[in-house]
Amino acid sequence: MTLQFDNTQLETLMKSFYMLSGIRFVLFDSDFHEIIAYPKHNCDFCKLMKGCPKTRRKCNYADRRSFQECEKQNSLIIYKCHAGLVEAVMPLHENEKIIGYLMFGQITDNPDKSILYNKTALWKEKYNFDTDMLKKGIENIPYRTEEEIHSAAKIMEACTSYIIYKELITPENNKILENAKAYIEKRLHQDISIDELCKELNVGRTKLYEIFKAELKMGISKYILRRRMHKAKKLLKTTDLPVSEIAHSVGFSDYNYFSRVYKKTYGKSPKHYRK
Repeated sequence: MTLQFDNTQLETLMKSFYMLSGIRFVLFDSDFHEIIAYPKHNCDFCKLMKGCPKTRRKCNYADRRSFQECEKQNSLIIYKCHAGLVEAVMPLHENEKIIGYLMFGQITDNPDKSILYNKTALWKEKYNFDTDMLKKGIENIPYRTEEEIHSAAKIMEACTSYIIYKELITPENNKILENAKAYIEKRLHQDISIDELCKELNVGRTKLYEIFKAELKMGISKYILRRRMHKAKKLLKTTDLPVSEIAHSVGFSDYNYFSRVYKKTYGKSPKHYRK
């Protein structure tokens, strides 16, 4: 899913989280691709891990598995990666759909890093890591208590609500759909050309149709008809306008055709509904 996001405000939010917690904060899209992070670069230990093809595959697998588990549970999860570092991931929702993920991590919950140090000889032999760089990377891994980790997770959970409320992240499809709805609503009284609509939105006919089907479970023409009928029903209920005038105001030049469509939609003729 393609996202539109406010880079400046997101970076400010992530920086604030980091300044308080000292923990790296990352935004991913729904396809698990990293979009923005603060700090921008991985810690020294993770740089080594992701700089080697074999361990990079393990890192990618651990990340993907965490996203899939988060998607399955539809909630925040805290876990350990293949190297034993603590990470957490939280889904971002828009209209009950997951549009992305927030993640923090690259920390340890164990003040004694001897377990990691003891692996250096194995990693050097298996992956040809530089021992000194590896030990330095381990030394610089931030330590946080279990209580601090859960507190950071609560703050990250609050950040998801803030991000959606402030619309710092929005799916591109949502923007197109909202613009399409606004265009249609203003022109219910006239013929609506799908080609003109696509031109106005700068989007292809196929893509627009796919967005309507995915988001509204109906085609464009059906949506337009529904909006015409909804407006007609409202006018019948709240005004004394003649039915023929109402028909014209929602794009029907033929009163009889309007009446048939209205009855098919609501089970009653316009006149019967008004009575």
